[in-house]
Amino acid sequence: MRWILLMLAVACGHAVTPRPSPSAPAAEQQGLTVTLEWTAAVDLDLYVTDPAWGTVYYARRGGQFGEDARCLADGPSARWERARWTRPPSGRYRVGVDFPEACGPAADSVPYRVIVDLDGVRREIAGTVRLRRRQPLAMEFTVP
Repeated sequence: MRWILLMLAVACGHAVTPRPSPSAPAAEQQGLTVTLEWTAAVDLDLYVTDPAWGTVYYARRGGQFGEDARCLADGPSARWERARWTRPPSGRYRVGVDFPEACGPAADSVPYRVIVDLDGVRREIAGTVRLRRRQPLAMEFTVP
């Protein structure tokens, strides 16, 4: 299998047992998919830095970034964001999480999950991010 994974638990993050994703649509079986999920009514942002140090996120999609979950009158349109590569370059990837704003009254910190699917193999971590704080390294992994 094309999978080497190095998980780094940063802040309150820790490795968790893989399980199906309840809110985001299923990831493709081939290629690389990185998904950020959360349940609180807040706006979280996913950042994925590839082996060439290019970062994919809501403002720099580069063809890999899916829909941006933003605050609307009734809360975020979705509580997940995703980046996808059909043929991911080999090397180290870094995943970051940002909590720029709440969509109404919310706690100062919010739990999240980062899910990495590589050629049908899933790994994930759970963590917590604080309001108006960017967590630049929530997870790191290598694609052979």
